Amino acid sequence: MARAVFKETPRARMHLSLHRFLMRLCAATVAAFLWIFIFEYFAILTTIGHALISTVLLYALCQTTTILLTPFALKRLRGGMRRALVYGVLLHLAALVFLGVLLLGIFPHGLVAIALLLGAHRAFYRVPYAVEYAALGRPRTLDLFWEIILALAPLAGGIFISASALPAQLFFAAALLSAFSLLPIFSIPNVHETFAWGYRETFAHLAAPENRRVLLSSVRQGIQGAALFLVWPFVLLFVFGGSPVGIGAAFSATLLIVLLFRASRRRVVVEEHADGGTFMDEYTALKEMGLALGRLVLAFALVLALTLLQ
Repeated sequence: MARAVFKETPRARMHLSLHRFLMRLCAATVAAFLWIFIFEYFAILTTIGHALISTVLLYALCQTTTILLTPFALKRLRGGMRRALVYGVLLHLAALVFLGVLLLGIFPHGLVAIALLLGAHRAFYRVPYAVEYAALGRPRTLDLFWEIILALAPLAGGIFISASALPAQLFFAAALLSAFSLLPIFSIPNVHETFAWGYRETFAHLAAPENRRVLLSSVRQGIQGAALFLVWPFVLLFVFGGSPVGIGAAFSATLLIVLLFRASRRRVVVEEHADGGTFMDEYTALKEMGLALGRLVLAFALVLALTLLQ
């Protein structure tokens, strides 16, 4: 990929940072609860064990979608990175709305659609964001204060659920945040780049020996991310007996501990990997696919363990 770095970009950098903050705030608010509510929906229909397995399989479908769709999506970015960002945000927004509608009983068979939308969101969003991030000269990372605000978002989400008559309102509110994040996108340059690799070629590069370090690092980060954002919320669910405030408070406390531990390295905590650690160009796609592969590995390990415990 050839990249142009824009010279007069202070305002554009600010808009990109604002967009990313709103997207991260949206994701952090529902981070501790998204898969829990999907599990509770399954639990109404079947046993606890089978509901857990079904939830993890749905999570695996989400990661599989990201892996399979990423090279396909990138080969079709003819409208520029800004358009791809809009598509990515809209996919995320749709997933949140569908989940909210599902919890209201209006969309009872939409779980697969939700997993597909979440997987497609990452396929369309992460690489274009990384390209815009690099083209604008790397917008400054958030101050520790704002990182703490993001880490406290799960607690705010738990309080919101407890105070609300309908838990679905949390996902509608998060979807609204996602929609607001679209506004700054239209004030950033529309970077045009082409993805050099074909569909099969991308998977060949993913398995190539020279990219093994990138792949193993990404898989490891993906496993860590899945442990934090999939496994840990379920541990908290059983520890706190389903209390949203307890789950949100404990999850926020976990993020704060991780944030303080990593503060010297300026690592992003309230998402599954750091913006600053993203590889550019085609290697960004390899990293995103490796992250999804790591999450998929942990998901299948969980399914195997839960099946043997049945």
